[in-house]
Amino acid sequence: QEIGGEKPTVAATETEIDYEGLPQGVATSTHMLAGAVAGIMEHCLMYPIDCVKTRMQSLQPEPGARYRNVMDALRQIVRTEGVWRPVRGLNVMAIGAGPAHALYFACYEKLKFSLSNVVHPGANSHFANGTVRR
Repeated sequence: QEIGGEKPTVAATETEIDYEGLPQGVATSTHMLAGAVAGIMEHCLMYPIDCVKTRMQSLQPEPGARYRNVMDALRQIVRTEGVWRPVRGLNVMAIGAGPAHALYFACYEKLKFSLSNVVHPGANSHFANGTVRR
């Protein structure tokens, strides 16, 4: 349907979707689950890199451990200590990351919502987002 001789744009006919957030009024348990899953995934993906980084930063490295770069260090660790060495301890870290990130996300969302209502009732506040963020 034309409005004033012009065709409406897609933006005019559809509401803007916030793909980075959950809908308003979502239960705290949903925020906790989202936080736990996000935290576990992030730590699981970064764990091998952190293992290599820790080895490269070590003040007293293994005498034969001379790494040129991150990929070289990862290759040497896998070759000399086995394929599972860079992920050793991942299970314990994941068990701790789940509850920690669940609580962090739940507290963040609750505080953001409360502060947004004080600053700009009924709407999202950029000030609240920035203030609550660590």
